Amino acid sequence: MKINLRTSSISLMLEFMHNLQTGQTNEAQLASIFNHPDYDFEFRRYQAHEPVASKEEITDYFLNLRTVQIADIPALRLSRLTELQDKHPLWLDVYENPKKYEAKYNHMLSLITDDVLCEASSLVKYGLPDGAEIGEIDFIVTLSIGGSCGYVYDGAFHIDLMQMEKLGWENLKSIIAHEVHHVALMNYEADYVDTFSLEEWFIHFFAGEGLAVKFCNNAQGTISKPIYTNHPVNEGLDRFAMEYLNRKFDEAYTVFNTTLEAVRHDEMTRDELWEHLMKYWFCFHIDGQSPDEAPKLQHSLAYSFGNDFYGAIYDAFGKEILFECVKHPIKAVDLFERAKTNVKTGKNG
Repeated sequence: MKINLRTSSISLMLEFMHNLQTGQTNEAQLASIFNHPDYDFEFRRYQAHEPVASKEEITDYFLNLRTVQIADIPALRLSRLTELQDKHPLWLDVYENPKKYEAKYNHMLSLITDDVLCEASSLVKYGLPDGAEIGEIDFIVTLSIGGSCGYVYDGAFHIDLMQMEKLGWENLKSIIAHEVHHVALMNYEADYVDTFSLEEWFIHFFAGEGLAVKFCNNAQGTISKPIYTNHPVNEGLDRFAMEYLNRKFDEAYTVFNTTLEAVRHDEMTRDELWEHLMKYWFCFHIDGQSPDEAPKLQHSLAYSFGNDFYGAIYDAFGKEILFECVKHPIKAVDLFERAKTNVKTGKNG
């Protein structure tokens, strides 16, 4: 496996911020930056399924960064309408302190060594079926237009330089591994995942984040146990989020089973199921928060429940059985129940 690091848009955006300070920038300069392949990648990702603001509206936001009113900041996508509003203080910090972010950029480059990429690759390979082909994967870092710390899109993965420090520089290896695992798993599954029934698709939904945090972040679940004794638990994860979400396991398992029954009885369409997944399983707000507040979680129930569901199967039955369940998701439901029972009784396998 080869990881290709792409970061050249960062210097261009920092130059724009410096020019914005001195009043020397213009729309043509920003248009040129947003036509950079890495920002084109970002716009395509954010506008792939649920666009709200156009590129022209986002351009206008950046040109008026210093004076824009919060209520006038555009929404990038329907599922997180306030994400650019929530991120606005960070963008103002970049505008006011471009040298600080240049230092962060150089620090990041000093940390992403060949050894770190090799160790990340090893975590990914351990979390895939033996012999799985991975190939080359692009690793894109930008000063991101959106709120996601990291994401996978179009066969590559992205991390936001502005939020790396919050995740912990010491966690860079596991963060990289987490995103590479997503891309590698998608490549591995390409031959069969599109044949899934709606029931299989729902069960399989939890494999992506669940397996990434299990194998690449050494996650501690309610049932699933950390794999590596020589790695920190929840490495590269928001510890508050994981602890909060783990406490919601019983509620989440009830919702999972209720939804599964509805799907099995044709009581939900694919669109209705997708809406449910986004509103419940990919919700980043804690109980009691209103949708217009900045989310307090960096992860969602898709992470914690996915780790418990598929991770417990790995703990009880091993990697070969685990990936049989990934390929044939209906098998996973019974095996998870057996794994959960085994935890309570102290049995293995």
